[in-house]
Amino acid sequence: MQNLIMGLVLFVFTLSLYLVYFRKDRSRLKKTYKKSIKMFVQNSIRIFAIFVIIGLLEKFLSKEAVGNFLLKFSGLKGIILGDLTGAIMMGPIASGYPIAKYLFDHGAEVGIVSAFLLSWVLIGTISIPLEYKDLGKRFTITRNLLAFFSIIVLALIMEVLL
Repeated sequence: MQNLIMGLVLFVFTLSLYLVYFRKDRSRLKKTYKKSIKMFVQNSIRIFAIFVIIGLLEKFLSKEAVGNFLLKFSGLKGIILGDLTGAIMMGPIASGYPIAKYLFDHGAEVGIVSAFLLSWVLIGTISIPLEYKDLGKRFTITRNLLAFFSIIVLALIMEVLL
């Protein structure tokens, strides 16, 4: 319910800005409107493609398949593979919890599970093209590399602490 209210507030705010610009400069508003519609359509297509890929990955890569793969490894190698696997799988964090539970139930190390869940959220290999287009090449590469190595460090710390 809170998301709906926030969405409505943002919608009303955006609509009010359009009305203000409509009164000031109609030609500029038309140009802005055409550009925003074009960006909306382009990003909608990209986001739809991302959701299709995520859905296919979740359908064909069950938690058992991913879990059994990660359970074969331990230590730093397991953490790095957990990091990579989580980055490839990507999705809402809630859909990563069943895989983490499966890993814990079958004796996985804390570091592997931590790396998997952190990269599931922080690194999105599927969404890199959208991030690249909207935020630029340098930002995308830097953010993903920093996230990848930070996850390894955090997973090692989790392994020591827990």
